[in-house]
Amino acid sequence: MGAEHPLNDTAQAVFLAAFLVVWGLDSFVFRFSTVLAGLVPLLIRLFFGVFSFSVGLYFVAKSEAAVFGKTLVGRIGEPKFIASGVYARVRHPMYLGSLLFLLGFFLATLSVLSLLVWVGFLIFFDKMATYEERDLVRILGEQYLNYQRQVPKWLPRMRKN
Repeated sequence: MGAEHPLNDTAQAVFLAAFLVVWGLDSFVFRFSTVLAGLVPLLIRLFFGVFSFSVGLYFVAKSEAAVFGKTLVGRIGEPKFIASGVYARVRHPMYLGSLLFLLGFFLATLSVLSLLVWVGFLIFFDKMATYEERDLVRILGEQYLNYQRQVPKWLPRMRKN
């Protein structure tokens, strides 16, 4: 419904590639910053990694279905403001899901270098979300401002009001 930053898709691809390359090389080849992995047992790291990965997939899948829901004949309806489902818990579930997905990789190996790239990804997503929200306020006005007041930007609300 609102505008996406012109560099959004390209920058996401670059950040994703950078994260995966840094994570893979640091976790399995050079092991430059994985010293913390020796302090936390593998099963604990894998549990939290899989949990974060799974919650991330959940947020992405639910938000994709809400926004891009399709039938056998194509997209359902015109673009509309969505404030239900995962969008009632957090304003940017696709971005959050992507971040949690990647955080799962970090948690499994505790590569500090990949965490630094992840923080860059978080900052990027926050800037993109802010850009998109400005346009949504322009388009939807008070309706979106009320939504911003009721629904957190990044930390999901566990219960609906």
